[in-house]
Amino acid sequence: MVNKNPKEYKKMLENNHTLPYKVRIDNQRYDVIVYSMLGKITGIIVANENGLTVNRAIAQEVIEQVQKYSFYFDYLKKRTQLVKERDSITAERIEGVQRILNEKGLFGEKMQLEIDQLNLALEVYKQQQRKLDIYQEDIALLNEKIESQHEIYEEDWHYAEDLSLAYAIAAYGQSLYLEKTRDIRRKMLKWTQLHGKMLPPEPRKALTKLTFVLSEAQAGHIFEQIISLIPMLEIGLTLHKEQEIPARVKEFGKAYELHLRNYEPPMEQITPLIRNKQR
Repeated sequence: MVNKNPKEYKKMLENNHTLPYKVRIDNQRYDVIVYSMLGKITGIIVANENGLTVNRAIAQEVIEQVQKYSFYFDYLKKRTQLVKERDSITAERIEGVQRILNEKGLFGEKMQLEIDQLNLALEVYKQQQRKLDIYQEDIALLNEKIESQHEIYEEDWHYAEDLSLAYAIAAYGQSLYLEKTRDIRRKMLKWTQLHGKMLPPEPRKALTKLTFVLSEAQAGHIFEQIISLIPMLEIGLTLHKEQEIPARVKEFGKAYELHLRNYEPPMEQITPLIRNKQR
């Protein structure tokens, strides 16, 4: 039977909450009620505007839309869990100590090319982080708008797609540059340990500050967490990874946009949680 009160589907000791927005299908709006126990989702119910459950086919269509919207910002949510706001803080710290890398000849001719590459990567990191911070703020404002209007409008779907794409492209380029300079960062830190004391006081002091910021316990740790998420961005995409980074990012942008526009949520894990019944 359908058209039951959703409370009839709630099991003992379960908590439940209704998503803060409705989903529109064929000009009808639906609520999604999520049941959970000990922080784990145990069931989902879809109800109409009269507060009664709908048939399973409609419920699945509604939940597919919810999953699609969630997918747009899966990377952002995972990254936020890992680094919180430390990626932005790290960018600010690097800004304050990076100038020492502009002193040509400090590290000797053998390392100069690598130091230039590191300097470029850090510059890309900062620039892309500024973009990511702006996109993240825009995403937060979009979610606030949707919550206040209690529905995802058509223009919200398009804007969400655009923000998801822009965020992913910026994050991908940032991640690739960080990955490419992983060994260079370690080599620079080792060089500083061996030769830093022989430098004049001012450059020695500046270099000490830089190496502290880039150390494995500071920026190095954040960088590795960001790099670890590259596979999450690449999943489902066919890419030629032997290309130079600008070409890789361009190819990624095209592939990710196509993937985004045609995304169909994998419902294998979600479908068993749906408690709506067939007619």
